Amino acid sequence: MANQVFETARTILAVREYADKPVPHDVTRRVVEAGHLSASAGNRQPWHFILVEKPNAIHELGGLVRTGPYIANAKAAVIVAVDKATAKADVDAARAIQQMMLVAWADGVGSNWTGFGGLEGVREWAGLPDTFDVLAVLPFGYPKRKIGLGKKKRKPFDEVVSAERYGSPLT
Repeated sequence: MANQVFETARTILAVREYADKPVPHDVTRRVVEAGHLSASAGNRQPWHFILVEKPNAIHELGGLVRTGPYIANAKAAVIVAVDKATAKADVDAARAIQQMMLVAWADGVGSNWTGFGGLEGVREWAGLPDTFDVLAVLPFGYPKRKIGLGKKKRKPFDEVVSAERYGSPLT
């Protein structure tokens, strides 16, 4: 029996080159809503998402993220901020990030997690209060070219999965 969620998880790949084709607002809104609906520890929802769709703003944002200058060529971006006072907020936000990326991929829209520190300039640029840290900036756009076709470089399944106890193969 086919499972659309599994197929999306099986085929999702990081996308860093985007076609010159706008992503409809209803798609980007659905992506952000998927993040909003994500589960969090104690239902604290220690995040704030900022959807950026104006081309000049996306271009500026690309200049602020050391690990993702290609953001400048995306058609949308989501700034993912976390409440500094909430322990493990980054873990909850990571769940939301993956959920947003999967929903986008199911609509044919690619993305990639950028950031990993050095995002104080993004926080200031976005007008976020000092009580937040920016965890990531997610660029979104239709892939410029066909990529991967679901082929991934992964360790062998049996090397990273066990049944019942470490080292027992899962059949």
